[in-house]
Amino acid sequence: MEAETLVNLPPELERVIFELAAWQEPGIIKSLILVAKRVRVWIEPELYRVVLCYGHDGGQRLLQMMESKPSEFLQKHVHHLALSASVERSDVTRILSTCTKVHDLALWTGKTDTELLSDLRNLTNLRHLSVNLFELFGGDRNFQLPRLDELPFAHLTHLDVFSAMPMTLWPFFSMLPRLTHLSLSDTYIPRLIQTALDTCTVLQLLVVVWNESPGDAVPFTSTISDPRFCVVWCEAYEEDWEEGAHGGSDFWHRAEIARQKRRERRRKGSESEEMEVYAPDLS
Repeated sequence: MEAETLVNLPPELERVIFELAAWQEPGIIKSLILVAKRVRVWIEPELYRVVLCYGHDGGQRLLQMMESKPSEFLQKHVHHLALSASVERSDVTRILSTCTKVHDLALWTGKTDTELLSDLRNLTNLRHLSVNLFELFGGDRNFQLPRLDELPFAHLTHLDVFSAMPMTLWPFFSMLPRLTHLSLSDTYIPRLIQTALDTCTVLQLLVVVWNESPGDAVPFTSTISDPRFCVVWCEAYEEDWEEGAHGGSDFWHRAEIARQKRRERRRKGSESEEMEVYAPDLS
């Protein structure tokens, strides 16, 4: 048997291989960084690119992570950040003041209020936002649309809203000059949806995200013929968000597929009044 020959690869090629492996299989990153010091330098940032904070001790674990790394490191490398109900309000302020380069932010803390607006002001790279928008703007007692020039909302391309949707909130969407993707959780008001489609000049997709089981959801009979509108199913928001942050298929991706199918049906003249609810492929 011939002896095995060890091949010394150029460092540039080595790095590409390890970075590709880390990107395709995030679960193996902690093992890969033990291979060599240079590998740790190359791919450790991938451990922090997507941060999903959830569970009973999620906030504490996130704060411990922040203590273990310089703020400059987290500022540079945390790009996708989801804070669930386990994070205290005071800790949210601390986290957002550190991770100021985040461009995909989900705030599911259950403690949304107008004070969060000041925490968002420094997030100048923010492009994707998932938030209880009605409570962020004051809720029932103190609702007020903010000044757009005081917030990073002018750069938003994707907005996921899971809140009450009074008529006073709807004009906000047309104020966003770069908003191409808008989603509403379990909110189906045809007249207002059509108005949003008509007034949001660059909007490419408006999605109703349905949280019930697709088997239980009654098909929508819709007068909305605009192919930019669709309904998708999403039962587990946290898992769906994380999948999308890692480049997989989230509800936005499924909505894009739904839009393409609607357009194809319209070209063939087979569009019906019954709106299909698009669910993930569970096979």
